Amino acid sequence: MRGKSDIFTPVIRDADSVSPRLTNCWRSSDERDAVTAILREVDRYCSKEIDGAAIDKRHALGQETLTAIGERGWFGLTVPEEFDGAGLSMTAAAHVASEICSYNGSLGTCVGLHSGLALYGLLHLASRELQERYLPEIAAGERIAAFCATEPNAGSDIAAMRTVLSERDGVLRLNGSKCYVTNGGFAGILTVVAASPGMGGAKGGHTMIVVDPSWAGVVKQPEENKLGLKGSSTISIDFEDVEIPQSHVVGEFSKGLELAHESLTWGRSFMAAGCLGAAKAAVVETREHIAVRKQFGRTLDQFPLVREQMAGCVADVYAIESMLRLVCDIFDSKSGEIALESTALKVLASERTWSVCDRGIQLMGGAGYMEDTGMPRRLRDVRVTRIFEGANDVLKLHLAMATLGWNRAGLLDIPKLESRVPDCLRVSAGRFDELLARLGQELAVVQRKHGFKLFQKQCLQSVMAEVIIPLYGMLAVLLRAMGVVVGDSSAAESAEVATALLSLRRLELEAIAALSVLCGEDEGAAGLVDRVLGS
Repeated sequence: MRGKSDIFTPVIRDADSVSPRLTNCWRSSDERDAVTAILREVDRYCSKEIDGAAIDKRHALGQETLTAIGERGWFGLTVPEEFDGAGLSMTAAAHVASEICSYNGSLGTCVGLHSGLALYGLLHLASRELQERYLPEIAAGERIAAFCATEPNAGSDIAAMRTVLSERDGVLRLNGSKCYVTNGGFAGILTVVAASPGMGGAKGGHTMIVVDPSWAGVVKQPEENKLGLKGSSTISIDFEDVEIPQSHVVGEFSKGLELAHESLTWGRSFMAAGCLGAAKAAVVETREHIAVRKQFGRTLDQFPLVREQMAGCVADVYAIESMLRLVCDIFDSKSGEIALESTALKVLASERTWSVCDRGIQLMGGAGYMEDTGMPRRLRDVRVTRIFEGANDVLKLHLAMATLGWNRAGLLDIPKLESRVPDCLRVSAGRFDELLARLGQELAVVQRKHGFKLFQKQCLQSVMAEVIIPLYGMLAVLLRAMGVVVGDSSAAESAEVATALLSLRRLELEAIAALSVLCGEDEGAAGLVDRVLGS
């Protein structure tokens, strides 16, 4: 059976070149210096001007804040320099988005969504004419971007959308409604995906277009009242016979779903960066608390159980960061596509960040439950990351189904990593090799046994993904730690390598648990479902 390579083999084969890039991840010294300057300004501005409690209370970031960050160029992070933007690589822009989100989830979501999902179409798919028309204004913060795909009956099932682009009397017209539009209330440019039956020679199909919300027929609805991200704008937008210039079509007619998935691939990486910033901040705040809070005559950080849980949080953050670096490196180096990789990253980052923030509240005890600490807000803000830009449960199914296209022979002959890592990582690399080999065997069995009927076996698909994701995380951590040790032999005893080893162990245990179900060694709860819920 011929097919595409799996997501592991290309990275393992290029490990010697990928590893140092994950350690020293900048595209150039100039970019490193530019990001350092931007981060310094982010810290200076956010620490003085961003009040999370006030933002939540007024349910808005406020025009003053949007203007201030626009003037600082934060809306032009991913816009090329030729259009007056910063022209940062994905790696560099993700650093900045992560730092902003560490201060406030609503602000981080505004900038991250704008820089990622909402701008991808204009940056990478649109015509030169559209880019010249809008990107300079976007870079200046005069237009903030939003992405419109979700509808009341079309969320994860994006193909079920009913917003329609049609042609009448030689004029393109857009009709329908989009909901849950992030940045929608103050957006100055919209990327919209609409059904376009009969256009471009296709019976069905969808088309991506760029819409100016000031045009006649674009109607913005009131702000939603959300669980978290209360300062982030989220609204529905109606399109009532909106005339769309032909020049505002992005790509080809009826290719819109493909382009939307491509945009989501890019956007999920920025969402993961936001998760990383939130998780890092939660770890810092929790460590500060346990260092001073006393119980039974000792500070909390002297209790073994507290130390173990805190170290686990630190290790989970390391896993998120390592995986983010790997996905960004693949994109920036143009060494491959990142559709599946960013899917795995998004799931791991959002799940781990939720766990880290929840554990932070637990370790802070009653204080963690108090709004003044900021931890409840952080937990509320990160909850949605497991839902938007693809609900994690659905993304797991997509990841599992994609394995049907992987080369079956390749799955049974994945290269080994153990002999290529420093001594301090060899045991972990050996375990990774063993688990990956077992996964390859099981995926080959699934391909042979189920074929495309796998789509009917959602519980099996979910378990498959729950093996793949932590193993990909292990690969990212191993490569990053490998670069650390190779660059400095004394680093083998460093706190970073210890963090990597703990991260590897936690990922390994997760993969083992899911693999035992996949291999049939543990039947799990699947057989009990019908008895619990009835047939």
